[in-house]
Amino acid sequence: MSTIHSTMHPTDINAALINLLRKRSPAYWQSATIGLTPELRPIMALLDTRTLPIAEPQHRPAVLLVAGLRGETTDTPRILTALERFTGTAAAQESGVALSVIVAANPDALSGGDWEEAAPRRVDLTVGYPPEGGYYFDETAPERRYLWRWICCQAPDLLVEVAIADNESDGTKWEANAAAFGGKVAEALRASPLGSDDSLVAALGQPAQDAPGMIPAVRLTTHWTGLTDALRELWAVTGKDADMPPSPGRTALEARRERTPLEIGRVLSGRYGHALDPVNYTQGVGISGRLRLEELDDVGEGPTGEIAELIAHIAADPGAYLTEAGGAALTGVIWAARLADYTGDETYRRLFFYAADRFVERGPGEAPSPCDPDFRVEDMFMCGAMLGRAYRISGNAKYADLLARFLIDGGDVQDSSGLFKHARSAPHFWSRGNGFAALGYAEALTYLPGDHPARAELLARHRRHLDALLRRQQPWGTFGELVDVPGAWGELTSTCMIGYALGRGLREGWLPNGDGYGYRSGVESCWRAVSERIDENGGVVDGCISTGVMPDMRAYLDRAALSGHDDRTGSMALWFACEMERLRRT
Repeated sequence: MSTIHSTMHPTDINAALINLLRKRSPAYWQSATIGLTPELRPIMALLDTRTLPIAEPQHRPAVLLVAGLRGETTDTPRILTALERFTGTAAAQESGVALSVIVAANPDALSGGDWEEAAPRRVDLTVGYPPEGGYYFDETAPERRYLWRWICCQAPDLLVEVAIADNESDGTKWEANAAAFGGKVAEALRASPLGSDDSLVAALGQPAQDAPGMIPAVRLTTHWTGLTDALRELWAVTGKDADMPPSPGRTALEARRERTPLEIGRVLSGRYGHALDPVNYTQGVGISGRLRLEELDDVGEGPTGEIAELIAHIAADPGAYLTEAGGAALTGVIWAARLADYTGDETYRRLFFYAADRFVERGPGEAPSPCDPDFRVEDMFMCGAMLGRAYRISGNAKYADLLARFLIDGGDVQDSSGLFKHARSAPHFWSRGNGFAALGYAEALTYLPGDHPARAELLARHRRHLDALLRRQQPWGTFGELVDVPGAWGELTSTCMIGYALGRGLREGWLPNGDGYGYRSGVESCWRAVSERIDENGGVVDGCISTGVMPDMRAYLDRAALSGHDDRTGSMALWFACEMERLRRT
């Protein structure tokens, strides 16, 4: 067995995890970055792939071990030693423990040494839960937000916090939170009840507004000399055949995943698309989504009459709202042509073309007005959605040609990696920016004629983009706020938009459906992640706030993540739900 030193620097952790991956057979573990510290150090985890939503069949029970919360430099190497011993035991085999591990939850506290200054801050991450607000820009301890959100969305059947005691005479102590105490595992471990406080273990055992459900958790406090024996006791009562129920959190997530796209669409349509003030795509897409859902759902009275009443003042005087409007406002009436089809009232079609005709060519090589001359990716969606529909409705090639020229001229916004920058002058791969590009190209390909001279090039770019995104999709299905930064928080709006683009391409046939291409598995992973993050009232989890071009990577990562009601994320989720329902029916 290799020797692990008594202290460990953050740069050593990844090498140690790779060593564990190589040692374990069968190879159930994969490494993942689940968060970032203020110093942009990764919070690493080993995931048992049998516990991920993609696993078939899923392993029971799923155990998550968390260590290093207090940031003591001696804790992590001792946990790694215990895990190295675990890899050679029966508990690591198929019938053993489905174990995922965070070995160093507080990596900033481990910094320092001969080549680096000591950690500028040492924060105790054992307390401060559940975090209130500050996702994920809290200046004191964003790690708490990353840990809390990731743990709640993974929803293990049992969480085990390991705390290394300073004195060997302290012995071994097990404590159980309110969700675990009285259960078979807590009884087998002779765990005492943990008091109600703001520790991670205690908070997981209480209802929390932003958590799907409670998670049973225990805290193991022991001197390092007793760690292996204590964990062996844990492995004995958490194997595959252990009579241990799924956690309430996991049960809640499974119930969310079991909803059909149509059922989730109904939930979302009850909350989004009921306002258009101000006129903006963030609410207009929701109105469009409600009309799309009406085509798919024959239950109850449709929303057409209500929507017509809602937007009557805009249809009566479009100039008052759209004459000087930018692309975001013009796309706010994306629903108008469909409403004309449903009602037979040409007033709405005139409203749509009043908006579409505001997109005007500036000159060769320039973005059309009112698009940003810097070729921002938001405009790819807005042009694709409005000009594409205008061509389909009118048959006038000027709309298709203007759209195609804009996308072709903006090709330099796509990086050699396949990802899209936010704009020509913004070399950052913002998550929703890539969602805008994917959605814009999908809309364009939906409406451009098959013989359009630009179609082949646009499709090639689109597939290269989607391939690049899928290579960076997080194991749980979301895309990070910066898609090329491992550990960036998973942003829900972009996951909806990219999922929509994948679903539309598969349904329309311009993306191949074979297993070897990854598009079908990619869209299903997107859908699982989205379905888990939409609650019973249509509340969402972690949609990025409105974001312009930011000066640097840190500024993007520090953008606020909204949970609960968010028009932008909820509306895009409704579009995605409708597209998934159509895909499932094909």
